[in-house]
Formats: sequence, C-alpha cells, structure tokens
Amino acid sequence: MCTPGYGRRKIHIDLLGIFLAICAGGSYAIFTTASKELLEEHAPEAVMAVTFCLGALFVLPLLIGADLRWLTQTSGLLVVLHLGVITAAFAYTLFARGLQLVPIATAATLTLGEPLTAGLLGVFFLHEPLTKVAIAGISMILVGLVILSTEKLRANPAVT
Repeated sequence: MCTPGYGRRKIHIDLLGIFLAICAGGSYAIFTTASKELLEEHAPEAVMAVTFCLGALFVLPLLIGADLRWLTQTSGLLVVLHLGVITAAFAYTLFARGLQLVPIATAATLTLGEPLTAGLLGVFFLHEPLTKVAIAGISMILVGLVILSTEKLRANPAVT
C-alpha cells in the first residue's frame, strides 16, 4: 500500500510487516506473562531453558534445506556460542530474575531500553548517523521510561 508522501516520494506501508510486528508484540506479552507465572514455582534458569528449547523446536523446520556448513567452521561455532550463551541464555536469565522482582507491565516496558541501548551503541561504536527521527525515538523511549520509573514514587511517597 502506498500513500502520498512529501514531494514526489511515496511512503510504502507494508501491511504484512505491521501485522507481523503486532504478532511479535503479542507473542512477547504471552512469553512474559507465562514466564512470570512459571517463575512462581521454578528457578529462572529452568524456566528460560525450557522456554528457549521449546522455541528452538518450533523453528527447527526452518532449517530444512538450509546450508549449515558454516557451523563446521570455528568462526561459525563461535557465533552460535555467543548468540546462545551471552545474548540468549545469560540475558534472559537476568530478565527472568528481574521479572521475579517487578510487575509484568514494568518488566515489559523496561525492555524498551534494549533497542535504545543498541541504537546508541551503533552511534558511538559503529559511527551510524544520529538522525532527527532517531533523536525523537530516543527521546520518546527515555520519557516513557522516566514516567514508568517515577509513577510508583508519586503513588506511594516514602514516609520519612
């Protein structure tokens, strides 16, 4: 779907992309809610291990016909270990530990800091341009995080 844009350019809106983004957000909400409930009775490491193993089983059919020769190389194996151990196992175990301490809505909202951090790392270490749109996005995320973190303080002022 194309809509009139600025000047001669048209803005392309990918409805499938929007639908898939909504599905991803819904899936993340389900994952977070289910994890929170499981954490009431099980250790964070166990919850994340089972969750990610089930997720791996669901995407396993996507490997049918894929060229996996890169896994036999040292660099490929190191990439898999990094992605599996650091970016998934370690990060989500920390997420689960945090989920034990805060409400689901707070945990899900605080994860907005993840793309913010990734974007800033890209700017500072990969020298990506910091556009006006990126600055606006960063500002909105920061404002949202500040509102979220100060909401409880306003609702329950500390007694001194």
